[in-house]
Order: sequence, then C-alpha cells, then structure tokens
Amino acid sequence: MRRFLRGLAALCLLGSVLMLPSPAHAATGQYTFNTGSMAAGSSQTWGWNNAGTGNAYEVGLSPRGATAASTCEFEVVRDWYAQRLNGSASEIEFWFTVKNVGAITCTADVTLAWNSTSGAMPALSAAPGKTAGTWYYYDPAPASTAITVALIPSGGTSADPCQYEIEHMQVVVSSGERRHGITVTNVGAITCSVTVRVAPVASSSSWSTGTMTPMTTKTWRWNNANPLTAVHTVTLNPNQDGRYFSIERKWYLQRINTNGSTEREFWLTVKHYNSPADSTAQVLLARAA
Repeated sequence: MRRFLRGLAALCLLGSVLMLPSPAHAATGQYTFNTGSMAAGSSQTWGWNNAGTGNAYEVGLSPRGATAASTCEFEVVRDWYAQRLNGSASEIEFWFTVKNVGAITCTADVTLAWNSTSGAMPALSAAPGKTAGTWYYYDPAPASTAITVALIPSGGTSADPCQYEIEHMQVVVSSGERRHGITVTNVGAITCSVTVRVAPVASSSSWSTGTMTPMTTKTWRWNNANPLTAVHTVTLNPNQDGRYFSIERKWYLQRINTNGSTEREFWLTVKHYNSPADSTAQVLLARAA
C-alpha cells in the first residue's frame, strides 16, 4: 500500500526561452522535437503549456553530432512547474532547461513524456525563494518501481505565475517501507501554494551500487539506451534501514564506436548521504515512456 505524509517546514533568468505547441494531452504520452545546434556549454529553456493537472513529466534526450574524437552530451539541468491565469482559466505549465555539457557543438532530440498521477494531497505554501516543505511518499520495501513526480502549483495570477521546483529528493528504508522525501522550493515571485503527486513506473533493470561510504558518489552508464525516444527514469532502494541515498545527476550522450556505429548512452550519478555506516542500494531503472 502506498501512502503520503506531509513534512512541514518553507523567475529565474532564462537565456533562450521557447513555448512548445501543446496538443491535447492523453493520460500517458510523449512529444519529440529537436534543440537545433547548440554550442558546448550553452543552454535553452522550453515551456509546455496546458500541461494538465497532475501529469508527471520526464525529459529524455538523444544527442546527435558526436565525432570519433568527441562525444555529444546533453543534460536537463533543471525543471519546474508553473500555474498562471489565462483570463479566468487556470493553466499548468511544465518548464525545463537543457544544456550541452559536452565539448563540441551538436544537437539533441528532446522527448517529453508524461504519466498521469492520482490522489489529492494537502497544499504547502511558501514565500519566493523559500522551501515549502517535504512530502514523504511511502511504498513497500524492497521496491521494484521507480517514480516520477508532478508538482501542482496554485495561487498564480495573469501577471505573476506560481512556480515550484523539486529542490532535492532522498530515499531511505525504514521498518519495511521505502520513503521518498520530496522537498520543493518556490522559484517564482509571489507567495503561493503547491501539492505533490507521484506516478509509480515499473522498473525494467536493476543493479547494486556496491558498498558506498557516507558522503560518496558513484557514476554508471547504461549503453545502447534504445529506442532513441526512450525516456529513462531512475530511483533507488536502499538495502539497509536508515541509509539515505539520492540520484544526483542524469544525462545522455552519443558516442561513435571504433567500428563507426553510433551509440546512445544514459548516465547517472548516485550519492550516499550522511548515514551512520557504509551501505548498498539497488538502482531501479525504468522507462517513463
């Protein structure tokens, strides 16, 4: 049985900003477009309007333009949800920023995937720049699912949208349950509220982190991350009680192999936080779409 608990506590400057066309959204779906050529170190931001109340979004990337000497690498460096008034109608938007984190100018196909969520959670509220609090989502341990998270801001106006972002998410196991601590921050310009919903996604692959000491990280790659429109999401299942883990980073790259073939890879970094002792966790890889 899955359950939620609430933990009480507390516009960015965008370079290139584009609004994507938004056809009517099914409960589950995806939309693909190309970034265009992007120099190494540059970033672009896109917004998906009429995102629907309670859809959980994930972004997958398929870099293009690698050479035999250099990989083409792209990362979603942040994403957030906004709510604004269009006349008398309230609209949810999903925003995300993609960065070329490699060493060469290249491009990427972007696949935006969404899954429907369920449940009604109490609202948290925060002033601009403040942390609203932490939601605790529980499911049985050992778990075999990854999760995607939807934020539902409210209280925005036509002039000032309500905007919230996940600040961090840590996973811990306690008394036979896996707990996701989802901390959200107000990244807008007005005091407003937010709720959180989760969509569990069945994992298709898993592996052990091996022993990790507290406050250390490890990085893995998932090669041949096909099809090219696959959107990967990943969650953790600690193997011992009271050990805190998180996914610190996810990114995609294209590589030219020595035989001339191209390969898409999915990379991720896991961190073991300030737990009382060394520990291991299972990495649960799933496809959001």
